[in-house]
Amino acid sequence: MLNSNSKWVIVATLVWVASVVLALVFAYSQQASTFDPDKKLAAANWLPTFQQSMELGINNVDTLYIIDENTCVCSARSQPHISSLSSYAAEQGVEVIKLKPKSAVAAILPAQPAAVLVSENQQLVYAGPLSKGLACSSQNGFVELVIANLRAGFNSQFINSDAEGCYCEIH
Repeated sequence: MLNSNSKWVIVATLVWVASVVLALVFAYSQQASTFDPDKKLAAANWLPTFQQSMELGINNVDTLYIIDENTCVCSARSQPHISSLSSYAAEQGVEVIKLKPKSAVAAILPAQPAAVLVSENQQLVYAGPLSKGLACSSQNGFVELVIANLRAGFNSQFINSDAEGCYCEIH
């Protein structure tokens, strides 16, 4: 049988656990956002518009563009993932080009850090965030799988607008 002190400790512990869980849920909801809530990535002729907005030339190799200016907490968190993704892409024969977003691209690319993968024949392979979740880690990454699929001969033309995570709006 529990005495009154034991009951008090149990109640206090349960209240503390509930408070911590609520605080974590609140913090996640404050930092997590949808990558492309306005569906900017679904615009017609998105890839040519992106290439023009970023003043990109045509590459005749599979090219991964990583768009990030490292000016917000989400970008800072993603740096280890960007480093590992860049190494993986290079190992797979994909050219990696890191870009800072220009204000002209804000109309078609909603947030950063972002990735755009273009095949050697100028087909869009992937457009969207590097990963999902608040940690921006490679464990939640999308691009690595898309590169593996491209190497296996499959182009998913994956436009990833609905991912939830830590993203910074491009202005």
